[in-house]
Amino acid sequence: MKKNNDKGEFFIFREKEFYCGHLWEKGERDNNEDSLVFWQFSKEGKIKALAMVCDGIGGLSKGEEASSYVVRQVSNWFMAEGYKLSLQKQKMKLQQLCYQMHEELKKYGEEKGIRLGTTMTCVLVDTKKVVWAHYGDCRLYLLKRRSVQILTKEHQKVGKLVRALGVGEWHLFSSGCKRIKKGDRFLLCSDGLYRNIKLEEVRQWGKRAVNDDGEANRMLRQLLERKKHLNEQDNISALYFGYGKREGKGKV
Repeated sequence: MKKNNDKGEFFIFREKEFYCGHLWEKGERDNNEDSLVFWQFSKEGKIKALAMVCDGIGGLSKGEEASSYVVRQVSNWFMAEGYKLSLQKQKMKLQQLCYQMHEELKKYGEEKGIRLGTTMTCVLVDTKKVVWAHYGDCRLYLLKRRSVQILTKEHQKVGKLVRALGVGEWHLFSSGCKRIKKGDRFLLCSDGLYRNIKLEEVRQWGKRAVNDDGEANRMLRQLLERKKHLNEQDNISALYFGYGKREGKGKV
């Protein structure tokens, strides 16, 4: 699945091991400056997956072009060769790619006389482990039946972004690693979704049984309605994905 209306982009490619729901809403803005991708590959019991949300920086020219560029570059690399590598080698190659993208965005901006940049939060899955790479203020949650954990920390100072691709000095991405098991779920989203949402609300979502694409999408649509009730003006983009079915009963 691919969509690129209203600027920005999203791509969803799925097989059977993971389910994935997605949101890609422009809210009250003229353009959707967010871009996202979910892709997975499975063979002989081994699973490789990529999930990423990029939020083009509001107030800078062509924020949607920056986020789309980063999603395309990382997706093309991952689908061509990245999925063949170990997580450690993926992380090293992604760091190199991020440096190249940062420099290319700055060069393009200088040539056009504009400034453009994007946040990036990327999740790489290798069977029973995940590694994430993070710039900016998107957020990654790990949801379990009895707990929820925020795996990323916003790169902000006094409410302003201090780290992004294409803007300012080059920085290495923040990263982390976790072991996963069947039933674990992840919510990867732009700040338009999590802003003004309390952690306890997210914890309640983790108690619900979500085992397929349809249920994941219904969950996200409920979150979207909640955000509309809170009069959110920003773009709202998210991926809600999980590994296999979780034992137990529940309704969304």
